Amino acid sequence: MPKIVDAAQYRQELLSKCFDLFAERGYANVTTRQIAQELGVSTGTLYHYFANKQVLFEQLAEQVSLQDVAMISQVDKNQDIPQRIIALGQLLIENQEYVIKQAAIWIDFLQHCSTKKVSENLVFEQIDLRYEQAISELLDLKDPQLASLIWTLIDGISINQLDSKDSFTTQINLLTQMLIAYFEKHILI
Repeated sequence: MPKIVDAAQYRQELLSKCFDLFAERGYANVTTRQIAQELGVSTGTLYHYFANKQVLFEQLAEQVSLQDVAMISQVDKNQDIPQRIIALGQLLIENQEYVIKQAAIWIDFLQHCSTKKVSENLVFEQIDLRYEQAISELLDLKDPQLASLIWTLIDGISINQLDSKDSFTTQINLLTQMLIAYFEKHILI
């Protein structure tokens, strides 16, 4: 009797394995054939689920953004804004390795694509909006640019960890303090 495969679940499993592979070796440093080999599947199987390596990466980025938003939504919205900011900082610190790997994957991918190709990609545009919305909802922000800036600062701290001796925890705690001070002065919490 043939094995019944849940295609959506199997695709998610393949993407999860690709996350670590891209973090370790880089997007540009692995071919589709090598990805299939590392995942223990045939190239045909990989192409069945992903038309090409960029589509695989786009779906990985989509999955990662959904996981991030789910993580952010764990913060109790019954808390006041400073407590939510602190809780977000703690989530980032608790998931430090994942957050830094994610930054490494993005940096490597961006180094091998034109800015235009990335900025005009609808998948990446939707991902940016998803992060913006998650931060806006978490912090009750009406200004999407402020939400986008906060996520950019988090990304910046993560990227800094790729070649810095600065403590991730210290930098996230400093960001938390800065955000609380900003909100107290400008948002009137």
